[in-house]
Amino acid sequence: MKPKSILETILYNDDIESALWFYSEAMGLPVVRDMTELGFACRVDGSHVLIIFDPNETSKSGRTVPSHGTSGQGHIAFRIDESQYDDWKDRLTSFGIEIEQEIEWTPEGRFSPGRSIYCRDSFGNSVELITADIWLREPPAEA
Repeated sequence: MKPKSILETILYNDDIESALWFYSEAMGLPVVRDMTELGFACRVDGSHVLIIFDPNETSKSGRTVPSHGTSGQGHIAFRIDESQYDDWKDRLTSFGIEIEQEIEWTPEGRFSPGRSIYCRDSFGNSVELITADIWLREPPAEA
């Protein structure tokens, strides 16, 4: 047995208002649930949800679900169409979001070919926009 898929991914941000702007406006993700000061949930596609929680709220004990949270920043990668790569760069910069780095993934680097754009949300979470599933390629056997 194994799980069918990932239902939700959670990142943490102690400034819910700026996070809401980043993910709903700049990234274009529809908000499916606003949980007031606790956070919000965005629909990524038909089966995946991204939740942004305030770590100060979710780490409190006595909640209806187990307390959880993290310290520091996380990372998420959104797959994008290769044909929209430059449009995404333009979109991010038009929203005043700095592009931290771009990477070209190559078979020589042990990955399937693709390109990535990296930026940060207001909490410092690393947000990647990537054109391919770079994990499809099996790494070469070590000699």
